[in-house]
Amino acid sequence: MFKNNIFPISLILSVISLFFGWTIYFEGNPLLVSIGTNVLQILVGMAGIFWLFQAYRNAQRRQKNFWLLLLIGLSFYIGSNWMWLYSQLLEGAVDSSEYSYLVWMIAYLFYLAALITKARDLSNESSGQSYIFNITVFMITVAAVSFHYLINPIMTLSGNSWIAVLTAVGYPVADLTILFVVTILYYQILKSKKQDIMLLLVAGFMLQITADSLFTYAAFKGTYQPGSLIDLLWLLSTLFLGFTGYFGKMKQSVDSWMLNNPVRGKEGSFPYMSILVLLVLVGHSYQYNFNALSTGLLLTFFLVLGRQLHILRKNRELMQQYRYLAYHDPLTNLRNRGSFVEEIECILNQDTYKQTALLLIDLDQFKVINDTLGHHIGDLVLIKTAERLESIIEENMLLFRLGGDEFIIVIIDANDEKCIVTANKLLALFCESLQVDEYEVDVTPSIGISKFPEHGSTAEDLMKNADAAMYLSKENGKNGYSFFNADLSQEKVRKMTIEIELKKAIQKNQLQLHYQPKVDLRDNTIIGMEALLRWQHPELGWVSPVEFIPVAEETGQIVSIGEWVLREACRQNKQWQEKGYPPLTVSVNVSVLQFKHNKFVESVQKILAETALDTQYLELEITESIMQNIKESRKILNSLRELGIKISIDDFGTGYSSLHVLQQLPIDTLKIDKSFVDSLDSDTMNPMVKTIIDLGLNLNLTIVAEGIEYENQLHLLLEHGCTIGQGYLFSKPVAPGDFEELMNLTDMLPAAVQQTT
Repeated sequence: MFKNNIFPISLILSVISLFFGWTIYFEGNPLLVSIGTNVLQILVGMAGIFWLFQAYRNAQRRQKNFWLLLLIGLSFYIGSNWMWLYSQLLEGAVDSSEYSYLVWMIAYLFYLAALITKARDLSNESSGQSYIFNITVFMITVAAVSFHYLINPIMTLSGNSWIAVLTAVGYPVADLTILFVVTILYYQILKSKKQDIMLLLVAGFMLQITADSLFTYAAFKGTYQPGSLIDLLWLLSTLFLGFTGYFGKMKQSVDSWMLNNPVRGKEGSFPYMSILVLLVLVGHSYQYNFNALSTGLLLTFFLVLGRQLHILRKNRELMQQYRYLAYHDPLTNLRNRGSFVEEIECILNQDTYKQTALLLIDLDQFKVINDTLGHHIGDLVLIKTAERLESIIEENMLLFRLGGDEFIIVIIDANDEKCIVTANKLLALFCESLQVDEYEVDVTPSIGISKFPEHGSTAEDLMKNADAAMYLSKENGKNGYSFFNADLSQEKVRKMTIEIELKKAIQKNQLQLHYQPKVDLRDNTIIGMEALLRWQHPELGWVSPVEFIPVAEETGQIVSIGEWVLREACRQNKQWQEKGYPPLTVSVNVSVLQFKHNKFVESVQKILAETALDTQYLELEITESIMQNIKESRKILNSLRELGIKISIDDFGTGYSSLHVLQQLPIDTLKIDKSFVDSLDSDTMNPMVKTIIDLGLNLNLTIVAEGIEYENQLHLLLEHGCTIGQGYLFSKPVAPGDFEELMNLTDMLPAAVQQTT
């Protein structure tokens, strides 16, 4: 039970040595033996009173009543010992007086009040349903044994004073009551390791009750002798009550005192052991004189009991397996995220550890391994990685797998030098390739380091900052480490924050689509709409697509985000059609990474099937950069065209387009970039815009002008043959509810513009 603390062990050994040394040396003199054990009890008790008083002073307000009642109880208990010492020294009495027993009884009442107070405090933290049966069976057994061996024989005594009979009967009854509350308290503290310090209290009272019961039985039989094991048990019980105060005065921040409950998890077998003991004692009371029926009954009962204990053992093994799985990663057998959260919170709450470092490790390009070699090889790479990481773990380090290809090392009492040495060891681990089946896989780590308390006082802050530092390592070329630096430019910090938070945006329902109408410039009616992604973060607020789209493309998150956008746009369009709105084509932007994904066409088909949207009402907007690989792009576009989906080239004129390539692609629409529309003068047409319009018309393509904000731009575009446009002149992108109102309008031009025209 004791670890890393010399004081309690030394004190216990010293008390035991003094006890046996005194009793052995004065073995022939009962009075001196009695005085010596009593003085030792008083000394131990006075130390306990001092510790309990300190615990009372340092306790939180709601805990003070418990410590005060326990302090008063021990004070009365030791006060009775002083009364006994007085009669020993002046009267030469070996046995304590009747009045001493009464004072001891008062002490027991305060003990009981303290235990009830503590049990009530813990009752809100645990449910009694799981242990009521265990307590009931245990108490029935103890009560039956006590009444049979202690109380009934005492009640038959005659010739003693009423005080003697009262105390003789009162002690077993008081012990039974205390035992009942202590048993409840024991089951309550099993629910929380933070209350393990109360095991000292439970142990102290268990020793007290055992000693009382043995004394009562020995006194009845006339076999009690001063300096026996009973006196040692009393002495140890007082010492354990004192230890409760000794560690309680530290507000339970007892780093060097680690309690390990030896029966935690085995309490379910207590009722069966109680029944077994009761059966043995019943047999003893009948002097084991059984007939055939009682013998058969006992044998059957023992068989049933044995089978039940076997089932309990199996269930306990299963629970241990479940508990292990709850705190360990099944792939690598490292401790998992749940274990990390508990461990780091515990470490940060302990005052002993002045500095703690988190080294967050992310494998570079691990997704490529999964995509090219398969997830089976990817899993083997993670296993090999875990083995290498474990090889450098020292005594003051903890290793966890957080999930995916992220691992974390916690270094306790870490300075910068220790972090750097460890980070360099980590980088050196991966200088050699991993041998995985028939493959040699090259893996490198990017490491981010945050330190407590410089970079955060909570686990959440430390993790966030270690994550930011790790992404800084990736930005700096990967295969390196970076400390979190509070002086990093706000732009970099924000970018890293966006990258981190974007991973959770879909899961937390932070993304939403706004819709901007496409308008027929000839009659100002809506003929379509473009779905535009928006992100509202609870702390960052509205994050511009100009900020987060490049980050999503850089990290590869754009693929999953693009799928969500496509699904949501198709679902919403179908819902509007079912509501009776005129069917419109919805345009959805597709990134290059998404377009090049080997399952892109399959994903589009699946989403259309899920949402039941007719393919003619979907248009995919791609950028000119797809023309870098014209052969593969044409294949994908042809597959989409066969499905009946329209294709539009967005931001035309700003990329890689050529007339020759453009003729080879199955394109339906060209969109004139806003930068060209902005350059239109009030009276003069921009030559580049005119060229794009003429080119599109010659190829029989639909021309859409983006970013129309002024009526002169509208007139110039119409005059030169562009009949479809979108922009703030008509409406900015709006939420679905507001777009429904727009669909009810017959003219998209504002009233003021209409008057001027």
